[in-house]
Amino acid sequence: MNFRLKSVPADLKPALKILAKRYPALAGGADATPLSFEKLPDPAAPASVAAAPKGTTVRYARRCDALRLVGRLLAGEKPAAPERNPFERFGVMIDLSRNAVMKVDYAKSVLERLAVLGYDYAMLYTEDVYELPGEPYFGMLRGRLTAADVRAIDDHAAALGIELVPCLETLGHLEQIFRWKAYEGVRDIDGILLAGEEKTYALVEKMLRFWRDNVRSKTINLGLDEAWRLGQGEYKKRFGERKVFDIMIEHVDRISAICRKLGVDAVMWSDMWFRAGSKKHDYYDLDADIPAAIAKRIPDNVRLCYWDYYHKDAAFYEKMIAKHRALHGEPMMASGVWTWGTFWYAHRITRATAMACVDACRKTGLKDLLFTMWGDDGGFCDFESAFAGLAWAAERAFTGAAPDEKVLEKRYAALFGGASWKAVTALGEWTDGLTSELIWDDPIMNLRAGVRRLQAGYELYNTTTGQKHGDLEAGLKKTAAVLARAPVSKGGQGGSTTYARALCAAVLARIALAEAMFDAWSLPKAKRRAAIKAKALPAARKNVRAMEDFLAEFRAMWLSHNRPQGLETTQIRLAGAVERAAECVRRLSDFAAGRADTVPELDDLARVDFKPELSGWPNWARVAHGTVIA
Repeated sequence: MNFRLKSVPADLKPALKILAKRYPALAGGADATPLSFEKLPDPAAPASVAAAPKGTTVRYARRCDALRLVGRLLAGEKPAAPERNPFERFGVMIDLSRNAVMKVDYAKSVLERLAVLGYDYAMLYTEDVYELPGEPYFGMLRGRLTAADVRAIDDHAAALGIELVPCLETLGHLEQIFRWKAYEGVRDIDGILLAGEEKTYALVEKMLRFWRDNVRSKTINLGLDEAWRLGQGEYKKRFGERKVFDIMIEHVDRISAICRKLGVDAVMWSDMWFRAGSKKHDYYDLDADIPAAIAKRIPDNVRLCYWDYYHKDAAFYEKMIAKHRALHGEPMMASGVWTWGTFWYAHRITRATAMACVDACRKTGLKDLLFTMWGDDGGFCDFESAFAGLAWAAERAFTGAAPDEKVLEKRYAALFGGASWKAVTALGEWTDGLTSELIWDDPIMNLRAGVRRLQAGYELYNTTTGQKHGDLEAGLKKTAAVLARAPVSKGGQGGSTTYARALCAAVLARIALAEAMFDAWSLPKAKRRAAIKAKALPAARKNVRAMEDFLAEFRAMWLSHNRPQGLETTQIRLAGAVERAAECVRRLSDFAAGRADTVPELDDLARVDFKPELSGWPNWARVAHGTVIA
């Protein structure tokens, strides 16, 4: 259906002008259905759609509600019941700091799609990827944003009714700047700033000024999270051993004073307070005891944000929300749309955790909810695929009910260039770390493939459906069939189908190769050469082609979204994986032809029943080599 806009209130005109360029159906001619808008005086009023013989009218109090209804109308829906998002702030946090710094035009396109899903709040997580005056090393070679870049993104967000909020780091997570000698004087230990050092606070003030001067929002997220070894480096040498509580509160006092000076309100992640009050040093310890004297000292202008991407029980969130309220007033809530450590949005874990979080927030009346999209281990996810999770989360938040997948399929196609929500989430059922582990896994060392094959009864991470590791190959084969039939969306919107097909094919080829190698090596020695030649070598050659195809698709995806800086990290890894795949062919060929007596790596694996049990999180550094190399 095409619409002809008329009677548009002033607050909606900029947004609809932008959206009409993305969605030509909003710029219909004289014969199109007239679409009018009526601004309601009651700010708490729900939005609704009224059909009439002469057109359609959207009645709204908030722009986010009106634009969500525009998205539904574009999908051919006929909203019958009024709706209102129960959250006063409903947003996302986008990680720009783990290599993937979005191009300005792409960031604008992201904001446009967020608007028609009903989001009105967007944090940009930026550790050092923005320019600072007089700091040439800050963000160097990292694709940093200029002041003009930020103003352009903020202008676009404001036109769409979205508040753009900076999310910084003013204590930890600053490993990137400490590679440069220029910042040796403000380092405590690891990626942690040196508390108590005046140069530290001069640098922090520059950070805060940059964002205060270039965005409309008067809120800044200060970070202040996960500084686990605070006070254990240079700080200890200068000031002696001190309690984490005492160091934290003094540092937060200094940062909050700068915020008051600059006229901005502050938010901080809450984990350090809870960890310091836990005997287990556990953020999610419901028995954590934060001394009242410390709680009273948390500055009034610093609001807490409770982040939790893991729990599947709404009751747990409710208890933690209550503990936050008791500690320091009304918190913000950050759930997660899982994009970290994976090449593709992880739908299954998002569905399990975000559903419980949204339900708890609705039940407890919490008003500010956002969904983080982190980029840990390299920022290599196809960000477009995450819109499937954002669409799902928005539907759950607005309605409080289980999203209708048929409705989402139709809406997703209309808003994301013909993409299939079903296809995106089909792959997303298998990508909570599994696919990336197997892409990184060395094809000769097999540090993860053996576990995936032989621990078939081991339950998948955070599963809610009882899926097992042994289901992975069968699940991906079904997914490949879905992707083969799926449409290719315009510009890869909503998740690139060609990229998804290449990823799925690469993982399946990797599994097939491991199975053929293990099967051959399980035979008596006299029969191994024939088995390697007959099955493992063809599988190894197919694995090379699949990895080459995926590397090409990854590069195309990355450069369509992000600046070139940062591509090198994943490109080096994938190129290495391609070369190791080729090396696997050479090694197996030598053995099959009798030029080598054995494959020593497979001999080692046989000693542990082809089931090496790694400790720690199996990221690239731990599974791409026989030796741990960062």
